[in-house]
Amino acid sequence: MIMPAHARSTAAAIVSAMIVAACGGAPAASTSTATPTPTATPTATATTTTTSAGAWTVTDKSKATIRVREQLVGVSLPSDAVLTASGANGSFELNSDGTFTSGSKITFALTTLSSDERDRDNFIKNDTLGVRQFPTAEFVPTKTSGLSLPLATSGTFTFTLTGNLTIKGKTKEVSFDVTAKRDGGDLTATATANPSWKFGDFGMTAPSVPFRVLSVTDEIRAAIDIVATGPKG
Repeated sequence: MIMPAHARSTAAAIVSAMIVAACGGAPAASTSTATPTPTATPTATATTTTTSAGAWTVTDKSKATIRVREQLVGVSLPSDAVLTASGANGSFELNSDGTFTSGSKITFALTTLSSDERDRDNFIKNDTLGVRQFPTAEFVPTKTSGLSLPLATSGTFTFTLTGNLTIKGKTKEVSFDVTAKRDGGDLTATATANPSWKFGDFGMTAPSVPFRVLSVTDEIRAAIDIVATGPKG
């Protein structure tokens, strides 16, 4: 029996739908193929490599030396009061771009501060520094300048070091002229503050001791000797 044209069309559609359903697929797409749209290539973002070469651990052989010019009673010429602090602690990591990792920090115990005069030491620690409330000085290095990187495994280096120093709860950005020597995993360095500091930079006043000290120059000259161990390569 010859089916009418519209019936043949309907039957074909039903059969097609049954076949698709049996195969679990969707109806076939049109044989007309659209030109594919090119996929945009992601643009690479330039980044600065700041990989650290490893951490350096500060040893207890490190020390900080402070010099202040004073005029003592009964002495014709001024002289330097020299005070030294030990009890160093901390670590630092230098990135390949000359900056330091966020966890880098060096501390000194101000309770260890001493000179050749016990009375001076007690006055500086208790009255000037307030060590009972602020027992440590903290230095957080942030960047270097003039240092060739990556650091050679041995040799002597000179560069400028910048960071944030906190004394008596007050923080100030300071810089040091540094001469360092590396021998594999051993590092020694002397960092001299440049410029020098004022007492007011850290919320202090120049010491005044009646009957003993006539005057103290408002200038703190600091040098930090660092001894650290770290990566050998």
